[in-house]
This record gives sequence, structure tokens and C-alpha cells, in this order.
Amino acid sequence: MSQSPLSEFEKIIGHTFQNIKFLKIALTHKSYIDENPTLESNQRYEFLGDTILDFDLTIYLFNKYPNLDEGNLTKIRSSAVNQTALVELGQKISIGTFLYLSKAEDSTGGRFKKSIIEDAVEALIAALFFDGGLDTVNNFVSKFIYPNIKELSEDPGSKDYKTRLQEYYAKKGQKVNYEDKSAGPDHNKEFLSEVILNDKVIGVGKGKSKKSAQQHAAKQALSTVS
Repeated sequence: MSQSPLSEFEKIIGHTFQNIKFLKIALTHKSYIDENPTLESNQRYEFLGDTILDFDLTIYLFNKYPNLDEGNLTKIRSSAVNQTALVELGQKISIGTFLYLSKAEDSTGGRFKKSIIEDAVEALIAALFFDGGLDTVNNFVSKFIYPNIKELSEDPGSKDYKTRLQEYYAKKGQKVNYEDKSAGPDHNKEFLSEVILNDKVIGVGKGKSKKSAQQHAAKQALSTVS
């Protein structure tokens, strides 16, 4: 584990734990238990956190979008908390840096594995719930997940802009690429993405994640051909 104190992580996520034990469990990967059998891994927390996150998001979507039907609400919720979204969130809050891993797992890049990051984020949700209830969970989700909902709600379930742009140029026998840059601290980075076609920039986008910036860049590129 990083030598950085957990207080640094608390600052990043915006919550100071009353009982730090909850946070430590959320950050403890099952591999660490092999070397420290008296401790508890985050597997049970991950199970609970997944359900709590779905519940919080369901309530939010139900109230926020009264005109959307069940199918569209489900599509938005799924997109907001799928593995890609949770991994991006985990990377944004640098959760991998603070994980407790076995030496073997750590040496093989465990801090960067998508499945480990996803599980840790869900376990963190459970830890927040245990420490402060649903209000504390909601504060975290409001800060890190709700801001992405508006874009998802505009066209629920449709193909994302990157896919649509890729398919458009694939039919022409062409391929687009993305060049990405970032600025700012790890927990508050801003990304800039450019869509490149034949060495020419055809779209530019900004976002709080690389994925979001690429989507905005692709959207701009599509607007010039549709």
C-alpha cells in the first residue's frame, strides 16, 4: 500500500470517516488477507455497495426524470454505473493508490486492474453507508456520478458518439484516432481530446474524464458530417 495516509484519500472523496475501520475494509483486496488472515477483505462490502449505489441512483433518476419510462431509466442507470464508469471514477479519486494488496498482486499491477478498481469503488459506497448512512452516500454520488447523468439522459440507450463516428468512417474505409491530454491534480483532472482523421483534427472535446472528453470530441466531429 502507498505510504500516503488515508486522510489524503478522505480529502479526495470529501468525507472524513468517524470510524476509519470501514474505509480500511473497503480498501482491502482479498489477496491481502492471504498475508494477513486476521483482517477482513472488501468482498462483502462490494456486494452491499453495488445494491446501495443502484438504490441511490434509482431514486435520483425517478425524481429527476418523471417523463422517462422504466426502460430508459434502466438504460441510464446501467450506463452510469457500469464497469467503465466505475473504473473511471476509481481512477479519478486515485483509489488504486490506497488499496491494501498482497505483494504478489501489487507487483503484477493490481492497483490498475479494472475489476479490482470497480470492486473497491462499490466497497467504498458500502463504507460510506456504514459511516454516515444514505445521506453520506448521496453526497459522494452527487459529486462524482450525478454530473454525468445529463448527457446519458439526452438519448438513453443510443449508440455513443464514438461508436457512431467510428461506424460512419468505417463505411468510407477510414479510421479515426484520438489524442488526449490532461491537466490538473489527479482527483480533479480536466481532459482534452482531439479526433484525428488523416492527420487533421476534426473534433475537439473537454471533460472530467478521458471518456467524456472523447465523447464530446466525437459529437463535435459528427455535427460536421450529419
